Amino acid sequence: MKQLKIKAVIFDMDGTIIDTGYIWQKVISDFLLKRGIKKLTPAQVDKLKNTASGGLPKISEIFKNEFNFSESIDQLVQEKTILSLEYMQKYQVNFIKGFSAFHKQLQKKSILTSIGTNSNIPTLDVLSKKLNFKQFFGSNIYSMEHVENKAKPDPAVFLHAAEKLNVKPSECLVFEDSISGFKAAKKAGMTLVAIKNNENKELLNIADYVINDYTDKILENL
Repeated sequence: MKQLKIKAVIFDMDGTIIDTGYIWQKVISDFLLKRGIKKLTPAQVDKLKNTASGGLPKISEIFKNEFNFSESIDQLVQEKTILSLEYMQKYQVNFIKGFSAFHKQLQKKSILTSIGTNSNIPTLDVLSKKLNFKQFFGSNIYSMEHVENKAKPDPAVFLHAAEKLNVKPSECLVFEDSISGFKAAKKAGMTLVAIKNNENKELLNIADYVINDYTDKILENL
């Protein structure tokens, strides 16, 4: 990593600092199974993959359009929110490998940190309490709901986090794993570190740096 004048690091949440992918998959699977849908077509899987990181409202909109559900988008969001809260509390959630040690090194360097996520506030609150996010981020934990539900790829939540930290966007490093998050970070004018997974390979080229997890050598020149 080249020499960077970084004053703050903004982390996405799901898939970036915590491994919740299997829980979200179960939420979606059980939500659809309740309606008799046992399997998605490859086209539907692809559509969901490319927009799922837009948050529950976007996922609900896709499902309503695909399956012509009678419920409103708000009703679908509410149902999935209740299910996600139950599962996030019920199942084990682990930090991404190396995150805690990496964050300690940021603290030693007096680099500010924050969360900027598309998750809604109820889900964020449950996970924050379960994993004690405040020990890492204090009160700097932000949802798209803090910025009028402007979900990534809109850069609003990242810009909001930077403003709250009192730093310029150009002084921020963003860690992300989603395609929409990549786009949001670049739109915000921030340096992007992408965490590789099976669903973001096609857009890794827009990242400034790419890592597998937080044990990679990424700190030397911060």
